[in-house]
Amino acid sequence: MTGNRKIIVFINLMFFQVGLLASMMSALIPEMIQTFHVSYGMASVLPFAYYAAFTLTCIPAGIAGERYSCRRLLVFAFLFAMTGVWMFVLFLRFQTSVVSLLMMGSASAIIQVISIPLLRNACGAENLAFHTTLNQLMYGLGAFTSPVIYSRLTTGMIHGKQFFPVNILLQIIPKGFEWTSAYWLFILLLLSLTVIVFLIRFPKEGKEITSANAKNDAYRELLRNKYVIFYFLAIVAYASCEQGIAAWMSQYFQDRHGLDPQTEGAFILSLYWLLLTVGCFGGMLLLKLFESRKVLAGLTVCAMISLILALYGGTQVSRIAFPMVAAFESVMWPVIMSLAFNSVARHHEALSGFMFTATIGGALGPVIIGSMGDRFGLNASLHYLFLPFLTVLSVTFWAKPLIVNKTVR
Repeated sequence: MTGNRKIIVFINLMFFQVGLLASMMSALIPEMIQTFHVSYGMASVLPFAYYAAFTLTCIPAGIAGERYSCRRLLVFAFLFAMTGVWMFVLFLRFQTSVVSLLMMGSASAIIQVISIPLLRNACGAENLAFHTTLNQLMYGLGAFTSPVIYSRLTTGMIHGKQFFPVNILLQIIPKGFEWTSAYWLFILLLLSLTVIVFLIRFPKEGKEITSANAKNDAYRELLRNKYVIFYFLAIVAYASCEQGIAAWMSQYFQDRHGLDPQTEGAFILSLYWLLLTVGCFGGMLLLKLFESRKVLAGLTVCAMISLILALYGGTQVSRIAFPMVAAFESVMWPVIMSLAFNSVARHHEALSGFMFTATIGGALGPVIIGSMGDRFGLNASLHYLFLPFLTVLSVTFWAKPLIVNKTVR
C-alpha cells in the first residue's frame, strides 16, 4: 500500500472514530439522566457542550494547521480526547461528563479540520469530492455502530457474560455504571490511532503561517473572497436542513399523523440516519460519472421534491418521503466542502477551520423551526427548509472551482 493510500485509510478510520464518539453521546443521555438524577434541561447541556466546543475550536484548529505539522496536531487531538475519556471513567460524576464532552468535542474538531487538507494532499484535488463522501460514509457507519457496541457491552455486563472484553470490564467498572463500558473501548481505539499516526509517513508541507500577522493576512485574504463566504453560508444551510429535519420529524409525525414518537417516530428517525449514510454509496457512484455541481443540483432538487411529498402526502407517503430526504442530502456536505477547497489556491488549513465552523447551522435550524412552530404550527414551520435547500441549490450556479472532480468519462 502506497503512502498516500495509507493516509486515506487512516483518515477514514479517524472519521469512523469521530462518528462513534458523537453517536455514543446521544445513546448515553438516558443513562446519565437516570444515574445522576438530572433534569432534561441539565441533560441537554451534554450535547451542547460537545457541539459548542467543536464550533469554537474549528478556527483555532485551522490556524494551528497552517503552523504545525499534521502529525503533531493529530497526536495532540488523540491524547486530549483520551484525557477527557479517562477523566470521566475515573471520576464518574455529571460534572466530569460535561468536561469530558468539551474535551472530546474540541478533539473531534481538530481531527476533522486537519483531515480535509491532508486528504486533498493525499488523493488529489480532482478526487476530493469522492473521498470526502467516503469520509461521510465512514462517519455514518461509526454513528450507526456506536449504539450497537454500547448495547452489546452493557447487556453483557449486566448479565455477567464472560466473553472478551466484558470479562475484563466486569473487574474494573463499578456496579450500576455498566453503561460506561463503551468509554473504555474508546480509550483503546484512541490509543491505537495514536500509535498508527507515528507509523505513517506524512507528506512534507510548507507551512504558510509563521507569525500572528501572517495568520491575520490569511483570514483577511479568505474573507475578502466572496465565494468563501458563499460556501460558508451554503454549509450553514445544509446543516440547518439536516438537523432541523432530525430534530422535528418525530414530533411532526405525532402532530400530523398521530404516530407514537417512541415507536414509529423513533423507527422513522433511525431510518433517516441510516439513509443519510447509505446514500453515500450512490453519491460516490454519481461522482465518478458526473461533475460534482451536476450531482449536487440533481440531488438537491430530489430532496425538495421528497420534502414536498413528506409535507403534503398521506401517512404512508410521508413515512417514506421524509427519510428519503436524507438519502439525497448525503453528498451535499462533502460536495460543497470539496468545491470550497478547490476554489481557493492556498491557506486550505485556515479555510478548513472556517468551513467547519459553519456546522453551527445544525444548532440554528431546529431553533428556527421550533420558534416558527410556536407561532404558525409545526407543519407550516417545516416549510422553512425550502429556503436552505434553495441556498444549497444556488451553489451549482455560482461555484467556479479551479479544479473539478475526476470522472470515468
